[in-house]
Amino acid sequence: MKRSVLLVSALFAMGIARAQTPSTLQTVIVAPDKAVAVINQSLSGLWLSELRRPGPAASLPPIPAIVNFFAEGSFVASPGDGTQTITHGIWIRVGDRKFLGTAAFMGFNEARAFTAITKLRINYTLSADGKTLTGTSEATVMDRDGKVLNVLPGATFTMIRLSPEIPADFYDFQKLP
Repeated sequence: MKRSVLLVSALFAMGIARAQTPSTLQTVIVAPDKAVAVINQSLSGLWLSELRRPGPAASLPPIPAIVNFFAEGSFVASPGDGTQTITHGIWIRVGDRKFLGTAAFMGFNEARAFTAITKLRINYTLSADGKTLTGTSEATVMDRDGKVLNVLPGATFTMIRLSPEIPADFYDFQKLP
């Protein structure tokens, strides 16, 4: 009797252990020492950008902008230089951490009179951690009739992804009824 109780107990314990342990394939399929972290390869989110102009204008200060990329593939950018409208654009993923974009904005002179429309073609590269973005752009400047006035390749930019932040009174705020 003791032997059969011991045998049943051992079989029962083995069954529990086997049910809790993944199959052999599941234990060996993942190689943590070789795994590459998977990041969300999307531009979606809010970014702070700094654009550096090409050519003779390179000595001018960078143009800051707040850029909001939307998941469906559009974006808006609010430049901080006061000479242009909000930039409206579209973006697509074309490779591993590589994206292309096309955008447009209208420019104004000192009297705020419309002077030109600029179309941008943009290359983006997302960092491995998904927190920074770098790239180049080509600007085609046109008059109000669409006549090309200038093509300016070679502008560069860097962006950092902005994240939600906890304000100083966050925990007190959470305790409110």
